[in-house]
Amino acid sequence: MVNYFKTLNWQKLAKITWILVFIYFIFTFSACLFKYFTYQYNALDLAIFNQVFYNTSIGKLFQFTIHPTLYLGDHFEIMILFLAPLYSLYKSPISLLLMQSLFLALSAIPLYLICKKHLRPQTALLAIILYLFNPVTLNINFFEFHMLALAMFFLFWVFYFYDENKFWPFIILSILTLMIREDLAFVIFMFGIVAIIDKKKPKWILTATIGSALYFLGALKMVSFFSASSQYKFLIYYKWLGTSLPEIAKNFFLQFPLVLQHVVNLANVELVLGFLLVFIFLPIYRPKYLLLCLGQFMEIVLGFASGESILRTHYATPFIFALSIATIFSLESLSKNQKALIFYNKFKDLILIALAITLIYNFLILGPLIPLVTDIATINYKDVAQKNYFVRQIPAGASLITDYDFISNLSSREKLYSLNYVFLGKQQYNAGDYIVPNETEYLLLNFNDFVGFHLQYETAAKEYYYQGAANMRKLLLDKNYHLKMVSGNLALWQRNYQGAEPTLYTIFQKMPEIKNSQNIKLADQIEFLGSNQTGNIISLYFRPLKQISENYLIKLDGQIYALGYGFYPTSSWQTGQIVQINFYDLPKVNNVEILSMSGGYELNGIGSISSVIDSEKSLGKFNLQ
Repeated sequence: MVNYFKTLNWQKLAKITWILVFIYFIFTFSACLFKYFTYQYNALDLAIFNQVFYNTSIGKLFQFTIHPTLYLGDHFEIMILFLAPLYSLYKSPISLLLMQSLFLALSAIPLYLICKKHLRPQTALLAIILYLFNPVTLNINFFEFHMLALAMFFLFWVFYFYDENKFWPFIILSILTLMIREDLAFVIFMFGIVAIIDKKKPKWILTATIGSALYFLGALKMVSFFSASSQYKFLIYYKWLGTSLPEIAKNFFLQFPLVLQHVVNLANVELVLGFLLVFIFLPIYRPKYLLLCLGQFMEIVLGFASGESILRTHYATPFIFALSIATIFSLESLSKNQKALIFYNKFKDLILIALAITLIYNFLILGPLIPLVTDIATINYKDVAQKNYFVRQIPAGASLITDYDFISNLSSREKLYSLNYVFLGKQQYNAGDYIVPNETEYLLLNFNDFVGFHLQYETAAKEYYYQGAANMRKLLLDKNYHLKMVSGNLALWQRNYQGAEPTLYTIFQKMPEIKNSQNIKLADQIEFLGSNQTGNIISLYFRPLKQISENYLIKLDGQIYALGYGFYPTSSWQTGQIVQINFYDLPKVNNVEILSMSGGYELNGIGSISSVIDSEKSLGKFNLQ
């Protein structure tokens, strides 16, 4: 094996590259399928893109209902039109996941061609491995689906033709790149700046800078035209600088000390160090081509959250591209540096060992492999089977409201609405009321989402959060939804359903019959009165001791629920009422705890969102008799 790599030539490396591309594709696509079939695409983006692709494939161009505008009101991603025929072969989120894995894998081919011009085969192999099995590349692949991730393939081709001094192929690939997403204009613009440094002819400089700038401004006009707010809605991230693009640009210079204060912080330092670490700090030796991602860097650090979240999402795409290019030229320069070569030859074995350890560390510790293996081993497959059963109750194409867990898997339909917006009653960024048509047929949800809403919105969107329960009760009444089935955390409502209807909660004004009476007071807020069990139903009885302003949660043998299931939470309880809450198909419950809790959401190791509890206060614990 050692001799094989010592004699590595370009013909051998071409075969190895294709093998690595195949391994990457099989690994990532298989992992994405596992996530998909276990309902772990729960960050909305895959659902949004799939519904846009689905409607476009049936002639309803760029239409989707998760947000109440055309998708062109979110991003100017007209490449969707060119990919829709391919998607039409199998109208499913799986097609998008396949595309994403395939485009990211095949990006190694133009990367190989760039390496072939500048490196020896052995160092070229290192550059290809640093891209393909980079933990950030894998994170991009694992996090939902995004058109931006597909740009990796096109950007490497743009640079290949730039490097080969082939002007018209460069222009064509630049145009294709711009069609993927409007803010990729920043990358193409920076090609013009780099062209100045590289002393290319004016046509390279002018077409890249002026062309991309004009395209970006035109794309913003188009997005504003289709936007519900009549402006580029993501300007909200920059409201600390101004409310319009000219105002933001002006204040960038007039309030530059404030800009520095906003940009220079620990999170951004962590972001830069994280990107350099996964490329073993090679790009800083020849950093010129890092300029290609400077515009995207400023877009991020001047706007939304930075740090680790960027390393785990599609926003890392332009950075991985630029870092890969800078790595190639750093390796080329090092290979010509006599002092570096002498040092390498003197400590070759140690350098190779350190390099191997670093690559393995980055791949295993910073990447998604170990979280993926852990998830495969520990996931509750009975819960997955139960979700499959509920999904099968909904006819293909039926209009639907559903939650984070189900929305991606059920997004191949014309009419689809997201429970989080229904709960709040507001569109994204509070752009207006969130309206669900009366004819929407089904409501499917996981009650865990109401715990998530508490953590996500109780502080960040308090005024809307505490209207959420009333919004849900109004929804059931206005749309004539009746509970068709409930089991554990899952429930399905159908419009105008006529069958037997389970009951989630009941409100009494007088004391009902309680077989297992207990009368336990919890922090002078709530009195637990006792429990009944009838067949598969466990009923718990509570009485508020005074008006409660907070929504409390209940933990039943480790499983947390919203009291009243989020439809009738403790902030809705009235003094003197007795509230019966029914739980269906639970194992025998022994330990009960009432909690006050705060927290939020974060991305886990495989790119799914998960609840994070920052603080937890117990009002009391007790056992059921």
